[in-house]
Amino acid sequence: MNPKLLPANDDLPGQISRIVEEAGETLQAIGKVERFGIQSYHPAGGQNNAAHLLSELADLRHAISVAEQNLTDHAKIILLHGDQKHELHWTSTLITTRELRDLIGDEDHDNDNDFNAEHKAIAVCAGQWHREGLEWRFYVDPELD
Repeated sequence: MNPKLLPANDDLPGQISRIVEEAGETLQAIGKVERFGIQSYHPAGGQNNAAHLLSELADLRHAISVAEQNLTDHAKIILLHGDQKHELHWTSTLITTRELRDLIGDEDHDNDNDFNAEHKAIAVCAGQWHREGLEWRFYVDPELD
């Protein structure tokens, strides 16, 4: 990533566009690895494909990180009860499946994989836990916080 080529539009839509651009460059680097091999390099010299892929992955991680910092202000769970709408707000609280199972006293599942296969969200008194990959994010009810 050349800092001179960063998008002039640094708002959330610009940040999301940058993720798309960096993902495309990462896919292109992966394609070169698949086609020419991990140790291959440009005939004129320079980085081999492994070093180039690592560089593109770093650019992609940075783009994701920048957008995530802005997205958290907008992340909500919308609960609809008849004609009423209620919002739960994103928090930085993230725990493992094992920690959530201990927290809620789960004894119905033999392992974390079985628990995750059955649940995507767990309601608790102050909000909800939502699965993000193999971890769980807490969304708080601002009226109960």
